[in-house]
Formats: sequence, C-alpha cells, structure tokens
Amino acid sequence: MGSSPTQGTKKNNIKNTKVCLTIGILLTLLCYTHIVRIKQKSMKKLFTSSLVLVALFVFANGTAFAQSTEVTLPSAGLTPASPFYFLDRFGENFRQFFTFNPEARAKLQIEFAGERIAEIKIMVEKKGINAKGLAMAESLLKANVAYAAEIVNEEKMSGKDVSLFAKTLNDEFDLRDKLLEQTFKDAKEQLKAQRKEIKTKLLAEARRVGDTTQIAILEAQLKDIDAQIDTLEQKKDQLEDSLQDEQKDIEEEMNEDDQKQEEAEQIEEQKAEDVEEADEINNSEDQDSSNQSEENTEIEDNE
Repeated sequence: MGSSPTQGTKKNNIKNTKVCLTIGILLTLLCYTHIVRIKQKSMKKLFTSSLVLVALFVFANGTAFAQSTEVTLPSAGLTPASPFYFLDRFGENFRQFFTFNPEARAKLQIEFAGERIAEIKIMVEKKGINAKGLAMAESLLKANVAYAAEIVNEEKMSGKDVSLFAKTLNDEFDLRDKLLEQTFKDAKEQLKAQRKEIKTKLLAEARRVGDTTQIAILEAQLKDIDAQIDTLEQKKDQLEDSLQDEQKDIEEEMNEDDQKQEEAEQIEEQKAEDVEEADEINNSEDQDSSNQSEENTEIEDNE
C-alpha cells in the first residue's frame, strides 16, 4: 500500500530537519578547517575552548530546562521573515550537533518548538495571518515534534524502556500546544477588537452623517477582517491537527495508564473548546442584533 499524505508530510519534515542539521555540521567543519589552515596553533586552542564552552552551554541549558516548572514563550529573535534567519537555524543545528545524549537532543526540540511558536506569534501580530515566513515557522514546528518522536522510536528500537521518556516529552509538548492555542486566540481577539472599533464608532459615525463613500470603505474593511478571522481559525485547526498527528507517535510509547489519562484530558479539552465556541457564536449574534437595532433607530431618527 502507498504511504498516506500525513506520512509523506511527516517524512518530509524529518528529512528537512536532518538536511538543516547536516548543513550546519558541514559549515562548522568548514570553519574549523579554515581556522586550522590560516591561523596559528594558538587559534586552534581558542577554537577548541569555544567548543568546550558551547558544550557547557548546551548542558547548562538542558539542566535549566529540566528544572523549569513554568512555561513561557522565549524571545522570538530572528524570524523566518528575516534574510538572516539562517543564522538562527545554524545556531540550533550547532547545538544539536554537540548534544550527544538522545534524550537531551529530544528535549532540545521542545525548546526549539517554543521558539517557533514565539516566531509565529510575533509575525501574526505584526503582519497578520498571511505574514511572510509564517508557513516556514509552522513547518519547522511540526519538524521539531516529528524529530523528537523519531528519537523516541530509535531509543525504543535499541531496546530501552521509553515509556517515562515519552510521557515527559508529551507533557512538555502539551504545554507548548497551549501556548500555540493562546497565540491564535490573542490574534483573533485583536482582529475582533478592530472589528468592534469599526462597527461601533467609525461606521456608526459615517452612517450618522450619511457619508456613503466612507460607509463602503468601512464595510469592505469589516469583510476583510471577517475573512482574516476565518482564515486564522482554519490555520489554527490545521496546524493543531498536524501537530497532534506527529505527537501521537510519542503518545503511543507511553504506558497504558498514561495513554488513557491523555485521552481523557483531550476529551475534556475538546468539550471546553466546543462550549467556548458556542458562547462566542451566541455573543456575536447578540452583538450583531444589538448593532442592527441601533442602526435602525438611527435611520428612523434621521427620517
């Protein structure tokens, strides 16, 4: 049987991550060779010392991650919209190359996933849902989860019990999933605030004075905002579904009790999300009805 589109996407994400890592390794080796050829022996010692510092930094960073009890988004730094984003990717690949412990390397993917979410947040806030580089950040985010799942599978194939390891990774990715969900929710609230501003103030004033040109412009803006909200919801659902598909490979390696608990939590989260969406629809309909009533009153007063 042929592979499904999901499996193909997963393989491509993992392949892209490995390609980036390979490029980073080759660039590192080229830099080292260049220094050896054109610098004195003292420079070689300096480079070696730098590698030791990098290794210590990676270890210290991993230790801090393990001890952290609060999850917040890191600074986005460079985003895929920047022409210098390759420097950010090179730094990550460099750290991965010098992280030899598989579990530590998998936990790096959690950290990198947080950075991808921070990048998505800043791009959406500044440029909207169609921001340049947004698709790349989303693809890299999925690749981070896929690579962590691949490491878990490799460890299992080597004969190790990975159930606790998988549980730890899954819990950490769940926390990042909530940050991603909040990112889209904040973006949606920002668009809704813009829509409310136009409806309750600008459009109402244009109708009061009978400025038909301004009314047409503002109504077009409202339609555009509504379209952006719909696109945002679709992108959120698609990305969350893709990440959940990747994360299932990790969940399947947890013990049976943890899997049942995860399923129960997902059901409760879905119920809460359905209730929230229903409340949002009702509130939106009530607001539209109120706005229409006010508009009719204004028209009657003008007449």
